[in-house]
Amino acid sequence: MFEDLARNLSVPKSLGMTTVLVVPRNFEPTFSEIWERDTANEDDVDFVTDDLAEFLTAIVDVTA
Repeated sequence: MFEDLARNLSVPKSLGMTTVLVVPRNFEPTFSEIWERDTANEDDVDFVTDDLAEFLTAIVDVTA
């Protein structure tokens, strides 16, 4: 499951899905909004990426 808010990954994670948090390129927590820095859902995030195309290419390369 791909999502841009970690809090939205709680249910997919509880259903056994692998979760990916998609963040803006060069994401800096110091410049983010308070709700973007919420660490309450860190356990629900399996992977974090700022480049979805590169992430998907890497997954295909690993599984091929």
